[in-house]
Amino acid sequence: MIESRRRTTTVPLGAVFFVLLAVFIGWSVTRYDGTFDDAVNVDVVLGSAGNALPLRADVKVRGVLVGHVDSTSVRDGAVVAHLAITPSFAPMISTDATARLLPKTLFGERYVALNVPVGPVDPVVDGSVLEQDVSGNAVEVGVLLDGLQPLLEAIPPQDLASTLGALAQGLSGKGEQIGSTIDRLENIFEQVNADMPALQDDIRGVADLADTYSEALPSLVTALDNFRTTGNTVVERRPAVDTLIASLTSSSSTTADFVAANSDDIISLAADSREALEILQEYIPTVECFLDQIVAVVPQIPEVLETDGDFPGIQGTAEFVNPKGRYLPNQDEPRFLDDRPPRCLPSPPVGENMPQYSGGSFNDGAYQVPSRNPGPQGGGEPTAQNAAFPAASASYAGSDVERETLAVVYANRSGVEPSQIPSWTTLLGAPAMRGSQIELR
Repeated sequence: MIESRRRTTTVPLGAVFFVLLAVFIGWSVTRYDGTFDDAVNVDVVLGSAGNALPLRADVKVRGVLVGHVDSTSVRDGAVVAHLAITPSFAPMISTDATARLLPKTLFGERYVALNVPVGPVDPVVDGSVLEQDVSGNAVEVGVLLDGLQPLLEAIPPQDLASTLGALAQGLSGKGEQIGSTIDRLENIFEQVNADMPALQDDIRGVADLADTYSEALPSLVTALDNFRTTGNTVVERRPAVDTLIASLTSSSSTTADFVAANSDDIISLAADSREALEILQEYIPTVECFLDQIVAVVPQIPEVLETDGDFPGIQGTAEFVNPKGRYLPNQDEPRFLDDRPPRCLPSPPVGENMPQYSGGSFNDGAYQVPSRNPGPQGGGEPTAQNAAFPAASASYAGSDVERETLAVVYANRSGVEPSQIPSWTTLLGAPAMRGSQIELR
């Protein structure tokens, strides 16, 4: 009877014990997960490094724990960390805060460090979204840690410890030397920065040179290909080349004997040809000009000859110009006193006549008659042989020099001053007296 009562009492107590144990364990788990904790849910958009965040990773502001990472997800290719912020710390965190992922130690797990700017605070609320710190140092540290973590995980701890110990031992006591080395490097970099514009210009010059070579490369390749073809041809024709070299050797010997036997005559010929070559050198520009004008005239030959017409032959127009008059002794003797250098007159356009005295008439001792087409004139002509007056040029007729000369002649005969002779008198008498020889007494 008594044992029956004990069993009846023990069974309910055991059941209550297990129920209380289950409630305690469940409460502990939910307490750890924060199921019943009040929290401000904030999202942080991170890069791929956010995948390395463990669940319930710490969230800190200036080293103070303000929450934890509740979970992570992927949204539009970016990792989004869902933070649970303690409500009492939410007013301290502004909506323009940024997040950084930092390790607790060199090999420790990461946590989210919120960087809150100084100034008025617009506190976060449920659903607020924060961005990752994209400043240069933060991104570089994140990239460094992303690349360093797989390396550290791949290296055995004992090997890493040995390596770090060796580095520590090697750097021990050399801080001053390392510092001076860094200072020297800083000075070198400062000098390099000062010369950086010149270095950049040199690099641009190298780029331009490379462009030039790249443009010339096809021509160079073509030249090398042609040279290869020439080389192959020489190889194929080697017997003929050998024969040519042998004949050249024989010809060279013959030429050497000829030069040795006639060396004096060759030297004399070179000396005698010097004067002729100097004259040829003086007139060679006109030869080139003459050939150019011949080349320009060649296309006009069919038109002049009318080879395609009914009456082929030279077609031209003959125009009579003023005659030079009869020959006058002691005045029209042939001579050549024109000292102008060789020149090349331009060809007139088609349909126009060549000027008769381009650059002035030639001083050949003969009377130069006036012309309706004298062309551009140069300076005055030298005085004719045994003549009292200068040789008349195309620009002399009707000039002031002619009027003044006739005024002196009239004044000598009339006994008055030349300035008192009317100008119309000289104009009327000039045509009759041109080419005449007058003696003043």
